[in-house]
Amino acid sequence: MGAIAGVFGVADNARTMVQELLLALRHRGSNMRIAVAQAEPSPWAIGCICNEAIERHFLECERAVLAFDGSFFQQSNQVNFAQRYMMKGVVRVAARTLMSAPGEFAALSILRGRMFAFRDLNGLKPLYYASGRGRWAFASERKALWKIGLRNVESVPPGGLYSVDRRGIARTRVELIKRPPQRAITYEQATSKLTRLLKRSIRRVTAGIDRSAVAFSGGLDSAVTAVLAKESCETELVSVGLTGSPELSTVEKYAREINLPITVETFEPDCLEDYVRRVVWLIEEPNLMKVSVAVPLHWAAMLAAKRGFSIMLCGQGSDELFGGYYKYAKTLDKKGRKALVNELYRSVIEASQVNYERDEQATAPSSVELRTPFADLDVIRFSLAIPSEYKVKAGNDLTRKWVLRSVAEVLGVPKDIAWRRKKAIQHGTGVENAIRKLAKSKNLTAESYLASVHAEVRGLESMP
Repeated sequence: MGAIAGVFGVADNARTMVQELLLALRHRGSNMRIAVAQAEPSPWAIGCICNEAIERHFLECERAVLAFDGSFFQQSNQVNFAQRYMMKGVVRVAARTLMSAPGEFAALSILRGRMFAFRDLNGLKPLYYASGRGRWAFASERKALWKIGLRNVESVPPGGLYSVDRRGIARTRVELIKRPPQRAITYEQATSKLTRLLKRSIRRVTAGIDRSAVAFSGGLDSAVTAVLAKESCETELVSVGLTGSPELSTVEKYAREINLPITVETFEPDCLEDYVRRVVWLIEEPNLMKVSVAVPLHWAAMLAAKRGFSIMLCGQGSDELFGGYYKYAKTLDKKGRKALVNELYRSVIEASQVNYERDEQATAPSSVELRTPFADLDVIRFSLAIPSEYKVKAGNDLTRKWVLRSVAEVLGVPKDIAWRRKKAIQHGTGVENAIRKLAKSKNLTAESYLASVHAEVRGLESMP
């Protein structure tokens, strides 16, 4: 884990300002190394912090500097090609090439006196931007930009390339996950190809690692992830929840069914308030749904780190691809197939801001990198083309995700897991209901309570 930051437009103190940005991000792992570059005199500085060898994340040559946060799952010729082009100054080609490589990253670069910013096409690694007071700044989290007095912060869009020079900032869309036409394939063909693509995806996300944890709920997505993972590396399941939560009553049984070791950790309701404060500070939002998902993910990453893992796999991204939420069934029944296809595509495109940024920030302090096989670009592009009839059926479909459930059976997932109805993580772990009870004890709605927590912790300089 790590972070990057950059400033353009304040030649006299750019280096100091970048160091201040990075210090605001020091919670993103332990034993951080800091590197900052600035040509003197120059209106820019960029830097990074990381746990690994600094040269893997910070490249300097006579013509260019590149700061990088994240991982490429396979150090392929494609990546080497892109890095060479980046250092030569062919930014658009390099950015587009890197965006299509298997991995998750955010990058800042200085070339010929211009600063460039971009991130992976899924937006799995966060990167934010703000301007004001004659300067432009980028950082891995919003709180760093708030710290130097910049308030109107926006997310750098996946597929977007930002460039800054003395004239200002330019935004260009260089790549996009396009919506493909629905394929004329049979259900069996769709099942077969999706199985192959998911197997290839898991090989990518586990390339070069000996062991990984899987955040396990006992549901379809985490079971598919776990069964795939155990074919590629040593795999252990981690499950968390509040004492008495529905999810924890079944996870050990399901772990035995898929023949994988599991570690379970329960949390008492009286400690929830402390974790809510921490998670609201980490994800920088008081949204009830986001906080209720982020808290158990934060716990799972803590548990994975305690077990000695640096990589944790999860099933995020599946519901958007295959219609897992009940809202998709309602859309189909009320508005028809075209509306369903549109909503599924929109959900995939918006997943970075709705899911991935939150998840990455919630897990970062444990120095555990979160990876998901469902965010593979080949899986996404094929899944978007699968006929929607194979995902959600008309008539109040309570099952949904039909084609993925068939894939699970092909992979050997037991039927009682493969066809288990979805239970969202915030409900299965008991977190959302507990937050509502906590708020009620203070005579507040959940939304008002979280807003008050956000107001309290937003100005803190370190993690609660």
